[in-house]
Amino acid sequence: MHNEAQSGRRIGIVEDEAMIAMLMSEILSREGFDVVYQVATPDEAVDNTRSRNPDIILMDVNLGQEKDGIDAAMDIREFSDVPIIFITAYSDESTLRRADSVHPEAFLTKPIRRAELLETIQKGIA
Repeated sequence: MHNEAQSGRRIGIVEDEAMIAMLMSEILSREGFDVVYQVATPDEAVDNTRSRNPDIILMDVNLGQEKDGIDAAMDIREFSDVPIIFITAYSDESTLRRADSVHPEAFLTKPIRRAELLETIQKGIA
């Protein structure tokens, strides 16, 4: 049974760990969300946000590249105010300060729990 408030909500997932990305995508699809993209790099995140216009983005901070999720979010902020939820396994002070500069909707820490993920998304799109 899908909650009406969730139907039609378009979500972008930016996560370089394939298993985590698949799990999030599966959970969200089951809950009636439309996962409009699932990508692993900052550049793909920016390109897909521009072309697919999600309602909310789940963005891993550490993408195993020179650019990280915060860099991608900064680029996205140049053309979109889409709510961004950062996902991170660790959060040192300087990373949090950088992340705050793009005004994220929330932070989720790994391992991600289903209930927490859904609750955070609901708040982000309310």
